[in-house]
Amino acid sequence: MMPSFAFTAAPLAPEKLFNIGPLPITNSMLVGWIGVIALIAIFGTAAKLSQLWPKSRLAFYMESLIELVYGLVRDGFGDDAKARRHFPLLFSLLVFILIGNLSGLLPGIETITYTHNGETVSLFRSWTTDLNATLALAVISLATVHYCAVKEIGFKGYVHHFFSGNLFNPMTWFIGLNELFGEVLRLVTLSLRLFGVIYGGEALLFAISSLAGNFGWLATLPIMFLEIFVCLVQAYLFMMLTTSYIVMSTTHGGEPEEHKAQPALAEG
Repeated sequence: MMPSFAFTAAPLAPEKLFNIGPLPITNSMLVGWIGVIALIAIFGTAAKLSQLWPKSRLAFYMESLIELVYGLVRDGFGDDAKARRHFPLLFSLLVFILIGNLSGLLPGIETITYTHNGETVSLFRSWTTDLNATLALAVISLATVHYCAVKEIGFKGYVHHFFSGNLFNPMTWFIGLNELFGEVLRLVTLSLRLFGVIYGGEALLFAISSLAGNFGWLATLPIMFLEIFVCLVQAYLFMMLTTSYIVMSTTHGGEPEEHKAQPALAEG
């Protein structure tokens, strides 16, 4: 039997547990659902206990977290109205990614197995070590970015953002296509960065735990603290990159509105 603190080397692809109709359910999906249920329960309970002067520690901590993250988002947008509009999605991305990242650091979680049709697989797997999951998060993020761009600057302004010059000039098309290619790269980098860093961290813990043998729990302890920090940074980066993409895509002519207002104020 493997010790409770052991880490296992998860395969690159998530492992199927069972099917619900034609839909295969994997171990990473199961952890994702558990994470969603846990977050709904925690924040739902905190909302019920919330008061003007919270007496519950849970409500106090959750309100403090929301205020902290809202301050970061507001600074990113530089506009309180926009920050309030986009905060629910950005905050949801942050906490869901953070829970997904940290779930893989629970010692022994991937040693819990499940047997189905004669096959034994890990029952749990960190949601963000599944490339399908991180790609889905990146699609949600960038779909929101482009939707907000069309909604706020109009379809004409959206197209002008990519092809801003004379359409009969080949350089206009060259630059525009490069901009479109950059959007594809955003999708790739958002998904691969999160997947690669979290999966690589778990692989490092497995390697150190295997080399240290019975002292694996001690050898992996400093790396665990480093990985917790990395998990926080990756969740923060994903949220703030999404924020910056929304800001850049919804500014007119690639320049924030407050900068455009300055010449008119100077003239007055």
